[in-house]
Amino acid sequence: MFSLSFPLAPLIFTSFCSSLIFTKFITLGTHFHAVPFLAFVFYLPTFFLFDFIAICFLRFLLNPVRGWFSLLGFIIGILISLFTLCGAASQLGFFYKTGGELAWHEATSFATNKDGLKVLLSGSWAVLASAGLLLGVSFLLQTLCYRVVGVFNSALGANFIVPVAQFVLTRCQRAQFHIIRKTQYYLLRGPAHDEESEVGSINSDLPSSVDSDSESHTFLGDGEKDEEGGSRGKLARMIIQIRDWWAIRVAVVLFFLVALLVRPHRPYDHMSITLPVSMLNIFRPESDYCSEQRRIHVNPFPFPHLLSEKNWEAPNEYFRGWAPGARNEQVLNYRYWNPEWMPEEHHHPKGMKKQMCPSIPEYSPFYNPVDDPLKISNLDNDILKPLKGALSDGSVKIKHVVYILMESLREELFPLQQDSFIHKIIMNANEEEERDEMNRRLADLTPHIEMITGVAGNFRAANGSSYERSKLKWQDSSKEGFGGINIIGGTTGSTMSTKSFGTNFCGTWGMPVEKFEEYATDSYQPCLPQIMNFMNEFKSDDNKSDDYREWKWHPKFFMSVTEGYDHMDKFDRKIGLEDRVCEAELKDDIERNVTSGEGQKIGYFGFAEPILKPYITDYLTNATKNNERIMMAHFTSTTHHPWELPSYFNMTDYMPSSGLQNWHKDFNKYMNTIRFHDLWMAELMALFDELGIADETLIVFAGDHGQAFKEDARKTGTYENGHISNYRVPITFRHPHLPRYQYNVNATTVSTLPTILDLLINSGSLNDKDKAVASDLIQDYEGQSLIRPYKTSHNGRRAWNFGITNSGAGMLAVTSADSPWRLVMPLDKTFEYSLSNLEEDQQEERALTAWTFKDLLKSAKKEMGDGAVEWAKEAEAIGKWWRKDRQRLWRYHEIEET
Repeated sequence: MFSLSFPLAPLIFTSFCSSLIFTKFITLGTHFHAVPFLAFVFYLPTFFLFDFIAICFLRFLLNPVRGWFSLLGFIIGILISLFTLCGAASQLGFFYKTGGELAWHEATSFATNKDGLKVLLSGSWAVLASAGLLLGVSFLLQTLCYRVVGVFNSALGANFIVPVAQFVLTRCQRAQFHIIRKTQYYLLRGPAHDEESEVGSINSDLPSSVDSDSESHTFLGDGEKDEEGGSRGKLARMIIQIRDWWAIRVAVVLFFLVALLVRPHRPYDHMSITLPVSMLNIFRPESDYCSEQRRIHVNPFPFPHLLSEKNWEAPNEYFRGWAPGARNEQVLNYRYWNPEWMPEEHHHPKGMKKQMCPSIPEYSPFYNPVDDPLKISNLDNDILKPLKGALSDGSVKIKHVVYILMESLREELFPLQQDSFIHKIIMNANEEEERDEMNRRLADLTPHIEMITGVAGNFRAANGSSYERSKLKWQDSSKEGFGGINIIGGTTGSTMSTKSFGTNFCGTWGMPVEKFEEYATDSYQPCLPQIMNFMNEFKSDDNKSDDYREWKWHPKFFMSVTEGYDHMDKFDRKIGLEDRVCEAELKDDIERNVTSGEGQKIGYFGFAEPILKPYITDYLTNATKNNERIMMAHFTSTTHHPWELPSYFNMTDYMPSSGLQNWHKDFNKYMNTIRFHDLWMAELMALFDELGIADETLIVFAGDHGQAFKEDARKTGTYENGHISNYRVPITFRHPHLPRYQYNVNATTVSTLPTILDLLINSGSLNDKDKAVASDLIQDYEGQSLIRPYKTSHNGRRAWNFGITNSGAGMLAVTSADSPWRLVMPLDKTFEYSLSNLEEDQQEERALTAWTFKDLLKSAKKEMGDGAVEWAKEAEAIGKWWRKDRQRLWRYHEIEET
C-alpha cells in the first residue's frame, strides 16, 4: 500500500464542476422560453440531478491516492475532467458565436475533415477565452468546492451507504461487517485524510465517527478529537445532522422519483443530460444497414385517397401520365421506357441511370414521376403572357448559360429596399440625427443588383429627394421593360450549402440526413452539367457550324475557396463539372495571383472572388473563340461566415457596434460583404458586356440559403436554426431580351433547373435532338417551371415545398404553395415544433412553438383556427413520408463511396 498527494486535484475537480454548471446554464437558457415558467421552476432540481451525481462521482475518483486501485481511479478522473473542460469550452464558444448548442455527434465530421477543421478553428479564440474563464473561476473556488463535495460524499456514505450495507450484512455475515466496511468505505474517504494535500488538513470539518446501533465507530481516520470527543466541524456537523431528518430525506427522494416519472420527455430529458454523457455521442456508431433499409422502404403514403384511380392522369405527348400507388401499366411503362435519343448502353453518361438500364427489374431506387404522389407538373400551362411573345418571336437567344449561386444571400438584400424589414432595423439602431446619412450609405449598398433584378431600392432623403449615386461599375443597357424574371417569395431547398448546391444544379431535393451524404451516391435526376455533356455526345468535335445550336457545351466551375469541404469536390466531378478553378488551382498558380494583387487569403476557406476574374476571362474568351457554348457555374463565398474582406476594401459601419452594442459587429461585417458582392456582380456583368456575349447569355442568380442574425432571430447562423431568414433566397433569370417580370410565387430553388430547360426549349436555343432530350427530361423534375403559371394545388393535392436545415438531420421546414403557413418539425434531435403564418407574420416574430405536436395543434387551434390545424397535420405527415422517400431515391446506405 502506498500514498500519493496531487496538489492540482482540487483545481482539476473544480474545473469539472464549473464546466458542468456553465454548460447547464446555457442549455437551460436556450430552452427557457419554450417551457412553461411554473414547470421550469418545479422541474429545476431534476435538471441538475445528473450533473450533481457526476460531480460526486468525480470527487470520489479524485480522492488522495492510497494504492493502485485508487491511482487508476485518479487517472480516470483527470481524463474525464480534461475531456469535459474541452467540451465545455467548445460549447461556450459556440454559444457565444451563434447563440445555439453544439451537437456533439456532428463534431467528428468537422474535426476529421481538413476544411471542416478550419470552420471549427474560426471560433478558436472564443473557445480559448471560454476555457480561460472556466479555469479562472475554478482557481478561485477550488478549495471550497473540493472540501464541500468531499464532506458531502463522507456524509452520504455515513448516512446512506453504510446503513444499507449494515442492514444487508446483519442478515448475512455481521461478523465480517467491520472488515468490509473499512474496505468499502475507505473509497469514500473525504478531505479529512488529505493530510498531505496542499489544500491542507480540514480535520476539524469532518466526522470521526458515525453512531450505529448505539455504538461509536470510526470510519474516517484519526482526526483530533474536540471537547465532545469528536472531530466534527461546523460544516460536517451540519451535513451529518441531516441523517436525523429522515422526513426530509424521504421527501427529497420521493420528489425526484415523482418528478422524473411524470416529467415529459421533450425537452426535459435533453435539459437534464450531463455534459460528459452528451459528449459520448461523438462515438455513436453507424446505424445497422438492414434496419435502415427496412425503415426507408416501408413507407406508405399518408393520404391514399389522393392517389385513387379517379385522379390518375393519362399520358400526353412528352407527359408520361400520373398514376401512383401501384405497379400499374403507366408506372411500369415509364420504368421500362427506353427513349430513342439514348445511345448504346456502354456510352451512357452519368445521371441517366434510370434510362440506361430499362431491362433490369430494379424498381424502388429510381425516381418515377408517374408514381410520385407529390408530383405536380405545370408544363401543360401556357407560358406567362408577358414572356410568351418574346420567346416565340426569336428575339431571345440563349447561346450561353451562366449560373451564379450566391453564398448566404438573403432575398431582402437582393436588393435592399427602403422601408424593408432590414432597412428599418438598421435605421432604428442609429440616432435620429444620423439616419439621413446612414440612408445615403444604404442607397449605395446594392445599386447593381437593383439593375439586375429590376427592383428599385427607392431610397429617399428625409426631405423626399433622391440621393446622388456613387459611380457605378456597370450600366444596364437593356431596353426599358426588359431584363428578365425575378422571383419574389423564393426559398432554398436546404440551409446547408452543399445540399443546396445539389438542389440548384440537379433539380433534386437533398436528403434530411447528417452532412452531405449525397456525395457518396448518384443524383436521382440528371444534373445540368450532365445534361449538357450528354448533348455533346451527338455533336462533332470541330464546332465549325454557323449554327450555335450545333456547338458543344463547355461546363466549367469557378469558386475562389476550397471545394474539399464536406466532399463537395467529389460531388462536382460526379455531376459533370470536371473542369474547375477553385482554391487548389489558385494556390498552384500563386505567381499569377500575387501579381494580380488578389492573392490575399480571407476567412478560412480561401480568397475573395475577384481573384477569379482573369481565369473567367480566359475561359469566356477561349470558349467563344473555339465556338463552344458556355456553361459557367460560379459559387460565391465572401458573404459566408466569418465575413472577412480584402484589406483594400473600405469598411462601413451600418449599425453602432461599440461598447454594449458590440453584438452588432457580425451584422456590420455581413452588410459590408453584401456591398462587396454587389460590386463583384457588376464586374462580371461588365465583363460579359465587354466580351460581347451578354445579349445571348442567360444568367441565373440564386441564393444557396439565407443568413439569420440576432438582430432578427434568436440566434445567428443556419446551424440548427429554422428561422425563415435562413430560407428566403433570391432567384433571378437575367436576359436582356426577356421582358421584366416580377413573379410572386411560393417556390424553391428546386425549380431553377427545369426553368432553364424550359427557356432553352421555348427560345429555340436547342437543335432538334437536344430539344427532344430536354423535352423528355424536363417532365421528370419535381420542380415546376417558373416561366408558366405555378400550380399551387392540383386535384386536392398541395404543391409542397421542403427546406432541410443545416446540418441535415435536425429539423425540416415544410410549406405549401397554396397556403401561408409554415411548419418546422424536429427529426432526430431535440428541437421544438414551430408553426407560423408568413402572410401575417413575415418575420416569424409570433410563431407558435411547442415540444410536442399535440401541444402545437392545441395552440394553433386557439391562435390560428381549424384551417391551420388541418394544414399542420397534413404537413407533418407529408414531411415524415418525404424524409424516407429522399433516402430511398438517393439510395442512402446502399452505395459505397466512389
